[in-house]
Amino acid sequence: MSLVAGDPASCSRVGGSLRQLATSLRTSSRAVAAAATDPELPVRGTVGARAHRRVRHLGDASSAAADELDRIGSALQDHAADLAEAVADVRGLTARAEAAGLQVRDGQVVPVWGVSGLADAPADAAREQHREALQSELHRLLAVLAARRHRLAASVSASSSVLADHAARLRR
Repeated sequence: MSLVAGDPASCSRVGGSLRQLATSLRTSSRAVAAAATDPELPVRGTVGARAHRRVRHLGDASSAAADELDRIGSALQDHAADLAEAVADVRGLTARAEAAGLQVRDGQVVPVWGVSGLADAPADAAREQHREALQSELHRLLAVLAARRHRLAASVSASSSVLADHAARLRR
């Protein structure tokens, strides 16, 4: 079981897809805005003014949606890089632990099971010191990744709030 949850390639791909969708939405939004500001478009009376206002709100909402899709897509791509780095760091740490007669199991650096050599107090003390150093490094790696994951979640939450505000405005 991997200590780093998530797939960097999938995060990057989803982020790229969101950014492509944002570009497509911006293009469509610009076309709608251009049509709405066409001087030959008659805007007469209450119905025309209301329709013109709704088209402006739709343009604002689609522009905001494109911005948010691009922002979250970029954040996902950044997170994919963070995940890839964390996976590599944990693999390196695991290899160093195994070379020292230790193993990483369930987020803990522990001695391997079984007899590993003659009883040697200085060697055991050195291995314990190395284990503590690796454990500390592992905690740091996982804490940094958790903070980055929290940052991504906060970005997604903020984006959801912005989009919900625009959706509510469109319903009026």
